[in-house]
Amino acid sequence: MIVISDSSALISLGVEKLDILGKLFETVMIPEAVYNEVFNKKVSNLDLKKTKFLQIEKVTDRKMVKLLKMQLGYGESEVIALALEKGIDRVIIDDKQARKVADKLGLKVIGTLGILILAKEKQVIKEVRPLVLSMMEKINFRIDRALLNKILGILNEKPI
Repeated sequence: MIVISDSSALISLGVEKLDILGKLFETVMIPEAVYNEVFNKKVSNLDLKKTKFLQIEKVTDRKMVKLLKMQLGYGESEVIALALEKGIDRVIIDDKQARKVADKLGLKVIGTLGILILAKEKQVIKEVRPLVLSMMEKINFRIDRALLNKILGILNEKPI
């Protein structure tokens, strides 16, 4: 399965578990804007050479990106435009507004926490809780505590 990712999941999972994406998806495409944000601006310590499942793609529909940028950030705009352009219906986006726009455009959206839940369901990881705690500590990953505890309860994990 192919998915297109925004920077937030790459940065969040890159703390400890970027390889989760490679175990869940055959290919993770990232548009150039996401590549530049994550790898060129050095907002993370990720090494692109160590992630064989990541594929950088150029968005050709610049009009769509321009339209989306009226509401969203550059990375999110390119993720959605690339998905529409390539006919790929799955995207990884955490930004609330971008998730709404992607959903309205018929894309299936999953966020970083959803990736961790999927990874646990597919037995790629044993627990979600320690990874979320690490992301909260190291990169200030934000999530509503009540929602997180509800999810942890469903997963039979200790609340925070």
